[in-house]
Amino acid sequence: MTRRKLRSRALLLLPLILLFSACERLTPQQQAEKELAKARADVRAGKKNEAIIEYRRAIQADSRRAILHLELGQLYLEQQELVNAARQLNLAVELDPSNSLARLRLADLLLLANNFAEAKEQADAILKQDPNNPEALLTFAKSTAGLGEGKQALPIVEQVLRAQPTNASAWFLLAGLQFQQGNYPESEHSFRQAINYNPAQVTATAAFSALLLREHKVAEAETAIRAAVSRDQDNISAEYLLAAFLLQQRRFGEAEPVFKRISEMSAADAHQRLALADYYVVTQQVTQAEKEYLRIANMYPDDVASRDELAALYLSGNRVAEAENLLQTVLKLKPDDSRALLLRGQLRISQQRISDAILDLQRALHSEPTSAPAHYYLAVANLQTKQNQLARTELKAALELQPNYVPARALLAELESEAGEKEKALADLDKVLESKPAVLEPYIAHSMLLAQVGDVTRARQDLLPLLDRFPNSSDRAVTYRSLAWIMFNQKEYDEARNFLDQAGAPRTRSRENFYLYALTYIASGKPDAASAFIQRQLRNDPEWAEGHQVAGQLWAMMDRNSEAEAQFQRALSIDPKLVSAWQGLGQVLETESKYGPALAAFDKAVEYSPNSTGGYLNIAQLQEKRGEWSLAQTAYQHVLRLDPDNRPAKNNLAWNYAEHGGNIDVALRLAQEANQSNPDDPEVCDTLGWIYLKKNTPASAIQVLKRSLTISPDNPEYNYHLGVAYLRGGNTTKAKEQLEATVRLEPHSVYTEEARNLLLTIKQ
Repeated sequence: MTRRKLRSRALLLLPLILLFSACERLTPQQQAEKELAKARADVRAGKKNEAIIEYRRAIQADSRRAILHLELGQLYLEQQELVNAARQLNLAVELDPSNSLARLRLADLLLLANNFAEAKEQADAILKQDPNNPEALLTFAKSTAGLGEGKQALPIVEQVLRAQPTNASAWFLLAGLQFQQGNYPESEHSFRQAINYNPAQVTATAAFSALLLREHKVAEAETAIRAAVSRDQDNISAEYLLAAFLLQQRRFGEAEPVFKRISEMSAADAHQRLALADYYVVTQQVTQAEKEYLRIANMYPDDVASRDELAALYLSGNRVAEAENLLQTVLKLKPDDSRALLLRGQLRISQQRISDAILDLQRALHSEPTSAPAHYYLAVANLQTKQNQLARTELKAALELQPNYVPARALLAELESEAGEKEKALADLDKVLESKPAVLEPYIAHSMLLAQVGDVTRARQDLLPLLDRFPNSSDRAVTYRSLAWIMFNQKEYDEARNFLDQAGAPRTRSRENFYLYALTYIASGKPDAASAFIQRQLRNDPEWAEGHQVAGQLWAMMDRNSEAEAQFQRALSIDPKLVSAWQGLGQVLETESKYGPALAAFDKAVEYSPNSTGGYLNIAQLQEKRGEWSLAQTAYQHVLRLDPDNRPAKNNLAWNYAEHGGNIDVALRLAQEANQSNPDDPEVCDTLGWIYLKKNTPASAIQVLKRSLTISPDNPEYNYHLGVAYLRGGNTTKAKEQLEATVRLEPHSVYTEEARNLLLTIKQ
């Protein structure tokens, strides 16, 4: 047969081939059914990842078929891919609103997210079609209980149990509702029923044992927990429950082998196999924890979780170099590891490498957007660069993700307190204390704030029990000193010294104790006693640089500048880099009008602490006294580069610009920003009002200048400025009142002559 004949025969067969191909082409619905069958087969075979791919192909073929979205959503739920599950289940409900199963699974997901209102809506939609659907009734009850309506949920659960007396989930919910209402015997019975009908439900055993422990039935709680373990020897959750119980009972010898068993059972899980090492960390067995982390890291060369936790352990022990090397290793293995990036961010903060820290923490959030600790440490980093507003934003983001995150709540309260928002700070600290933190600082901060808002009795009552709760010597010293400050502010100076004696004030190197002890004598009008105490302290510890610095501060307070200068000089002879001593020396020299030496001292302070806003503020204010307006402006600008929210620098720079040839619009912006940060600062109000006058807007000037006088009515400068504002605004009667007040308050002030001249123009 020739080649030409073969070709012609193939051409004859082509129509037949095309005909058969057309017969075999599937419709979209047929293709979807084919992929659905494959997906279901994969699910039955346990091939869930393959099943997901088949379900997606089925949906591509026929996206309007609700059952495809429902089954894929259920599969995502099993895989804990909750976002994908929600998307698919929502589509299933949209495509087929009558599909009860789709609504129930969507409601399950909403309950997981604590979205009780929408879960209730899904259950309600089912009950309108099928009023006696037990699963919908139970979902409705769970949602109602979640919304805080336990009494309304109770009869619904009882209705379910009448229809299904062996429904373990209903018994579990009933037990919780009874517990909330204080019906503990009934709750105990319901928990027993829940466990009886579903022995594998470890959550019920955990809640039941918590109830028994509350009733001091420790042996019964242990029996229930061990029964759960014995029922299923491979149940990790039951083992964890037993381990937690033994830890809570401080039975460490028995807890250790349980944690070891969990680690061995979970060897294939990168996080669960750390259980024993984590136990050693919790029980402060640092050496054992390190050995266990290293064992796991050596056994699993690609494991990052063990190395992350070991790095955290090194960081907590200030083993910085080892932590850094380990984190470098982790980030080579996994560059986007959020835990490693978070830890390195913390490390960079401790090293004052703030820009690097911020980059690491931002990368950590990119990898894990729901990380509350990453937001918290970003706030800490921003505070290092004086970005207080950014810090507050990050803290609020952390608390939105994790409302009970104590470090973020405590730091936010501190910032609120510094901003004068005492009530907000107290409310945040109340939330912190609800969690009964195991550290002293939040309790101290709460009591000191109570004292500041006038509740001294409660502040003292709250502090006294802390002496027993935190018995180590350093914590007791802090508590006693806090009590001393409260007594000092109440002018109970003898009682304050009594607390300081118990804090070890005369015996220990504590600049805070030293300062407050001497201050009690100064405030009570006993300068000789203060002097004797200062001299005695320094004789007992003559090489204590900070002690000499505090002494200089105290002498300056008593207007004994020569003694103050000598003490600051002595402190610097011991420690030439003691910034507070350079600042104190500069302030004393400035008081004595020794501007050149004072400026040299302030220059030294910023040389040794280049990020010190206080040092540059001192320089700026001294330059103003010397009439060096341009140099003062430069120093204030430097302060604002370091601390963009610094109110004194904004206020003073605004005044400087307004009075000495600066940009008046920039001056106005700075004054407005300073006023927004604290509308009750009379000096800032005065600056803003004066600039409004410079801008020829007397009505605006009068409004803020009146605020200055409301806060500080006897200030001649504020009276003078308001008088000028009234005069510019055409109200001569009010102008006369304020100008006369200026003359009356301080006949020889710098404003008196100008006020008198203006009064003469009014009389004419």
